[in-house]
Amino acid sequence: MTQSPWTKEKGKAYIQLGASGIFFYKARINGDKVTLGEDFSDITVQSYTEYGITNKLEAQAVLPYKFLYSKNKASSTTNNYNNLGNITLGLKYLLSDKKWKLSAGVQYSPKTSSYDNNLGFSTGFNAHTVLPYITFGSSKGKWYYFGNIGYGYLNNNYSDYLRLVLEAGYKFSEKGYLIFAVDTRNIINKEAAFLNDTKQSIFYLDQQNYYGVGLKLNYEFKKDNFGVNSSVFGGIDNNNVALAPSFNLGVYLKL
Repeated sequence: MTQSPWTKEKGKAYIQLGASGIFFYKARINGDKVTLGEDFSDITVQSYTEYGITNKLEAQAVLPYKFLYSKNKASSTTNNYNNLGNITLGLKYLLSDKKWKLSAGVQYSPKTSSYDNNLGFSTGFNAHTVLPYITFGSSKGKWYYFGNIGYGYLNNNYSDYLRLVLEAGYKFSEKGYLIFAVDTRNIINKEAAFLNDTKQSIFYLDQQNYYGVGLKLNYEFKKDNFGVNSSVFGGIDNNNVALAPSFNLGVYLKL
């Protein structure tokens, strides 16, 4: 929802509670495909909220909580760590409400993540992020479609990136949408954090680069009230990320 050009009306809210997981034993690090000595799990439980401040301006908030696990393949030793991830606060403004909608927004993710020195686990990026973006889209018949492009500025010697999101959804029933999505992150510059920042782990390396392709299913049990959504994402030409799909499930309310 946060990537689309549509905004909530004044006093209206969208609240979603979701969970996602990535389970992996391989990663691509600095261009090399690596088989790790451990099986890793990265599970996130998070709330996502949109609220209409005016009919054109909405506020957004994402609150993630991370559960990280590892199991050594040789010794079967297990470790786990859980804590808050990088929260996100945002504003989005509707610039044009014609056939093609156009909005602009900005998101801020402070360094609310944590790092365990003994395990080497981090629950987010060791940096603050500011992401301004523009988004445009429309709908026709049973279809909707939109694009979103933004630029992520990071401090603490982390690499800036360009983000592009494309999404198209088809209404296959009165209550359901089948959605195809593309989510990409392209590194603009290579800063020193990848080599120098000791508070990084396999979960959140600097210089992440990916081209994610996903399939979503949204089903609204009660119109404009509550529903569920699920998705699975894979990736191509990834770097400094896990080589495994992500699985996602959420329930939402419209108030």
